[in-house]
Amino acid sequence: MTLAYDKKAERGGSLLGAMRWGTAALAVAALHAGAAFYVSNMPAPEAPPQGTPEAAVLIDLAPPAPPPSAPAAEAPPVEAPPEEVPPEPQLEPTPEPVPPPPEPVAPPPEPAPPEPPPPEPVAEPEPPPPEPIPEPEPLPEPPPPEPVVTPEVPKMEAPPEVAERAAVPLPRPTPPRPRVAEKPPERPTPPKPRRERPREEARPRTPPRAAPPPSRASQASRAPTTQGAAVSSSAVARWKSQVQSRLNRFKRTPPGGAVGMPSVTFTIGPSGAASNIRIARSSGNPILDQAALDLVRRASPFPSPPSGESVSIPPFAINYKR
Repeated sequence: MTLAYDKKAERGGSLLGAMRWGTAALAVAALHAGAAFYVSNMPAPEAPPQGTPEAAVLIDLAPPAPPPSAPAAEAPPVEAPPEEVPPEPQLEPTPEPVPPPPEPVAPPPEPAPPEPPPPEPVAEPEPPPPEPIPEPEPLPEPPPPEPVVTPEVPKMEAPPEVAERAAVPLPRPTPPRPRVAEKPPERPTPPKPRRERPREEARPRTPPRAAPPPSRASQASRAPTTQGAAVSSSAVARWKSQVQSRLNRFKRTPPGGAVGMPSVTFTIGPSGAASNIRIARSSGNPILDQAALDLVRRASPFPSPPSGESVSIPPFAINYKR
C-alpha cells in the first residue's frame, strides 16, 4: 500500500517537473524571439568615418535550458493483494480573494445656511436746523463833530439873495487908519467917485487963504478916510458874497475822499491879493489842512474891498464832506 502511494507521488512529481521545465523553455524562447525582433527593428547606426574601427557587437544570450531528465524507470510492479484505495484527498477550494472594503463615501456637503436678509436701512436723523445767527449789535453812532466856533459878526443889512449866498462870515471893515506920511503906499489907487456924499460936503468949502496948501501925504490919508465912511452896507455885503462865490468856485475834493472841517484865516489887500494865509484850527488831517490853504491861494486875487483898505478875514470853516 505504501509502495503504490509512493509511485503515484513520484509520478505526480515528474509531471510537475516536466511542466516547470517546459514553461521555462517557452519563456527563454519568447525572450530570444523578442530580442531578435528588437534587434531587427533597430535603426541602422550612422556609418562611422572611414578609418575608424568598427565596434564589436556583444549580445547577451540566456544559457540553454538543460534537457528534461528522463523519467525514472518504473520499477516492475509488485503484485500485491488488492487493497482498498483510499479516496484522494479533495483539494480545498481556493478561497476567493476578499474584495477590498468599499471606500467610505464622503457624505454630501451640508447645504450652506441661507444668507441673512440685508438689514433695513436705518433712516438717518434729520440734522437740527442751524441756529440763527445773532444779528450784530449796531455800532454806536460816532459823536457829532465839534461845532466850529466862529466869532460872531454883527449882521449887516443885505438883500435876501445876497445873504443866502454869503456863507463865510466876514467882519465889517474897520475904519481906515491914517497912514504915516513917511511910508508911501506900495500901490496907490486912484480915488473912486463918491457915491454918497454927506450933506455937509454938498457945499464947496474954500480953504482959508492964510492956510498953506495941503501936502500929497495929507491928501492920501484923507481920501481913504472919507471913502471908508461913504461905503454902504450893501456894497460890503455884495463884496462878501463875491469872496464866498470865488472860494466855492475853486474848491476841490482832496485826494482819498478825506472828511473834515479845517478853519483858515487870511488878509485881503487893497488889490485883492490874499496874504497871511494860515490854519486857525486844524482838522486833524494834514491833507485837509493843506487843501484849505491851497484853496485860498488858488482863489487869490479876490475882488478888492469896497473900502480900498486891507481886510483881515476872521477864521472860517471849510467843510470837506463826501
